[in-house]
Amino acid sequence: MRAKTVVGIEQPARLKGRKSQGARRNAAQWAKIIEAQRQSDRTVVEFCRRRRIAKATFWYWRKRLVRAANPERGAQRFLAVPIVAPAGAHIEVELGTLRLRLEGLAAARVIEAIVGRIDTGAQR
Repeated sequence: MRAKTVVGIEQPARLKGRKSQGARRNAAQWAKIIEAQRQSDRTVVEFCRRRRIAKATFWYWRKRLVRAANPERGAQRFLAVPIVAPAGAHIEVELGTLRLRLEGLAAARVIEAIVGRIDTGAQR
């Protein structure tokens, strides 16, 4: 394969016009990088720009390491919230062009039933 010289740097021809991939890092290295960002006074965007790290990659590893440290935290997707509605209250739910309006105490019971059904379905 022929090499192409660009401003004194020789690159393989297959990289013509593309960015080269950065260094591959393992989880321990990413943990150090993420900790360095936390200790710095820079935002994630600024930190990544200065270190030439893709923001998406930074966020991916941060999320992955948090989940690895707290596996039970990643599994919970819904937070149970008791619904208390006064007799004259109503609840409206909009899903695209569909609008559902529930009124009174029945509204709270219907929502509780829906949430219970979703929760049961998520555990299957």
